[in-house]
Amino acid sequence: MMKNLWIIIITALLLISCNPEDDIIGSSHTIIPPDHGLVVVEFLIPEYKKIPEQNIHRVFLGFAYTVDSLYRGEFFRKVNVSDYQKFYKATLPSGEYYYEAVITCSCGGDTCLNGGFPGGKFGMKYDFLDFTVQNQKITNIKVNFR
Repeated sequence: MMKNLWIIIITALLLISCNPEDDIIGSSHTIIPPDHGLVVVEFLIPEYKKIPEQNIHRVFLGFAYTVDSLYRGEFFRKVNVSDYQKFYKATLPSGEYYYEAVITCSCGGDTCLNGGFPGGKFGMKYDFLDFTVQNQKITNIKVNFR
């Protein structure tokens, strides 16, 4: 009986502490604190002539304080991305930041390599850039893989 109670308490705490909807546009509660701004990232996947759309996947979206942190992979915030969601949001204090977005290709053979993904299957393409967050303003970012 006591063991079941602990399992219920731990499960409840886990459900309360983590809200995966925080990073997805369309959630019902988008409140911007007074000293923060809202970043909206449009995580677009480009069309590739040689690669079917279902074989390109979003794998990473993260935010760093400096370009050095970005280079070292030291992100203060990572977003849970999905192949089915293209808009993401984050509330950040005002200031200068960097983002990094990553996509990968999962085709077999040389399709990914011929489509422009370095390393072939599961090769990755990156996009990163700096952006500024202002108090009580929305900063829109369009991810652009070249």
